[in-house]
Amino acid sequence: MLYKIVSLMVIACSVIAFAKEQIISPIPLPSQEIADLDIKKCSKSCLNKLFEEGQYFSFLSLYRDNNDKALREKFQVASGILDSAILHPVSIAQSGIRIALLIPQKNIGRYSVSSADSILAYLIAKGGDFEFNVFDSQNEESTNLSQTYHVIQKQNFDYVIAILTSKGLENLLQNTEITLPIFIPTLNQTQISPSLNTQNLFFGGIDYHKQIDMMLTLAHSKKAKIISYNDNGVIGKMLGNIIEKKSQDTLVSEIVDSKKATKFNESINKIRKNLKESMIILNTSVIKSGLIIPQIGNTKTMPMAFLSSQINYNPSLLKLVPKEDSTKIFVVNAISPVNIKLLAFSDLLSSDLQYDWVNYATALAVDIMLANSTKGGIRFFGEKLQGNQVLYNDRFYGVKDAHFVPVKLR
Repeated sequence: MLYKIVSLMVIACSVIAFAKEQIISPIPLPSQEIADLDIKKCSKSCLNKLFEEGQYFSFLSLYRDNNDKALREKFQVASGILDSAILHPVSIAQSGIRIALLIPQKNIGRYSVSSADSILAYLIAKGGDFEFNVFDSQNEESTNLSQTYHVIQKQNFDYVIAILTSKGLENLLQNTEITLPIFIPTLNQTQISPSLNTQNLFFGGIDYHKQIDMMLTLAHSKKAKIISYNDNGVIGKMLGNIIEKKSQDTLVSEIVDSKKATKFNESINKIRKNLKESMIILNTSVIKSGLIIPQIGNTKTMPMAFLSSQINYNPSLLKLVPKEDSTKIFVVNAISPVNIKLLAFSDLLSSDLQYDWVNYATALAVDIMLANSTKGGIRFFGEKLQGNQVLYNDRFYGVKDAHFVPVKLR
C-alpha cells in the first residue's frame, strides 16, 4: 500500500511553491508496536474470547508471554493477520481516498503537526489506499488561503480539512467559491456569522454555549451563586461573556491573568463569605485552574463545586490539584471513548485523541467523510452531523483515582 504525504507548501503573496511529494517509509508492523491501553488484566479465557471474536488488536495488546502453547500459537496467527492487514489492506474506495489538510501554520502553531498526525493515524488504522497531502497557507490572509484552496482544487482532492479560526474562515470565503467539501474541526457553527454561505462547509467545533448551559442548569438546580473566573485570552473572555449574558445569578465575573492566578488571596477575600453557597466556573487554562483551585482549597470553606467546560478536560489538571480538592471538580466533556485500534495508532504517532478535542475532531472529520463516501463501512466514531455541524454527546466528568470518569449530577 502506498501512503503519501506532501511536505508543507509555502505560499508567498503572489508566488506559489508547489509541494514536493515524498513516499514515507513503511509503518512499523503492529505486532512489534502494540501498546497496552487497558488498565484491566486479561485472563486466559479473556484472551481466547478476543481471538475467537476476531479482536486481534486487543488480543495482541493484552497478551503477555506465558507457557500456554495454544495462546502463543494464537499470538503468531494474530500477528500475521494484523501484519497482512497493514501491508495489503482492502481499499477504502475503489481508487483510494484523497484528503488535503489546509493549515495556516503561523496561526495554529502545534496543531500544524498534531492535526496531520491525527489524520494519518486514522487512515492507517482504517486501512486502505489513500493519499494525504498537507498544504500550508502560512497565515490566514485572504489571498494566501484562497490560493492554497485553489491548488488543492486543481489537484482534484476528494475532501479538505481546514484548521482555521473564525477570522480565517471569513477571509477564505471572501473571494473563494467552495466546491470541494471542507470540514473545519476548530469551529462550531455558532461561532461564525449567520451571513456566511455555509454550503459545502462542515463544522466539528465544541458547542461552548451548550456546555455552559449544562453548568448553569446544574448551578440553578442547586440554587447556587455563580462565580466566574475567566482567562485573559480569546476563549476565556468569550466564555465569560456567554455566562454574563445567560446568567443573572453571577456574583463575580473576574479576568485572571498569570500574576493574579499565582497570588489569588485578594480574589478569594472578595468571595469568602459566599463560597459555601457558590459554584465556581473556571474559564481559565489548565495551569491557571491548577493554581486557583488549591489556593481556594486552603480556605476553611469550599465552594459547592468547581465547574469547567472542555478547556479543562485534561489529566494535567489533576496533577496540579491535591486529591482532596479534586473531588469538587466537574468538567463538561464532548470527547467519547476512542476506538482501541485507532487509539493505539494515535499513540504511536503521538497524537492525543483522548483529551485534545481538536485532534479528536480532526480524526472524526475523516470518519464522517469516509462514511459519506462509502457504503457499509465500519465507523470508529459515533457522532453524526446535524445539518452542517457535528452533534456531540456532552457529559459531566468527575474525578476518581486521579482519572476523569463520567458522572450523573442532579
